Amino acid sequence: MLWALTALALVATVALAATRGRAWWDARATEQAQNDALAAGRQLAVNFATIDYRKVDEDTDRVKAGATGEFLSSYTAQLADLKKVIVDNKSVSKVERSEAALVDGDRDSATVIVGLIAPTSNTVVPSGEKKTYRTKLGLRLVGEQWKVERLEFVG
Repeated sequence: MLWALTALALVATVALAATRGRAWWDARATEQAQNDALAAGRQLAVNFATIDYRKVDEDTDRVKAGATGEFLSSYTAQLADLKKVIVDNKSVSKVERSEAALVDGDRDSATVIVGLIAPTSNTVVPSGEKKTYRTKLGLRLVGEQWKVERLEFVG
């Protein structure tokens, strides 16, 4: 009888440890994914707001590399017009500060809000002015890389 109770206690302990261990592992994996999505969202927003007419192809290729789904389709469809405007206006924008916050997320999707301050110059404002943007990014894990599938400016 003592052996049976000991075995039962051992099985219950192992079952409890396995359940708790799995929950702990799931929580840590989700937390890591959220941290990765937050960092990626910040960088992807910076990439989007950083542009220089002298290297417009490099800058837009970097945005496309971090895009997927609806955003990639929309960005690609408008890219020729966008490049023309950037080059014709000699636009330069470089982010000097960014702040990001996770709205929600799990292990393969996330929503991030990113605030940016980007000094911007062009033919209309050659001396430049500081522009402030607030973007909401819908992110999706594609393979092992977080990519933007939706980007919108928010107030």
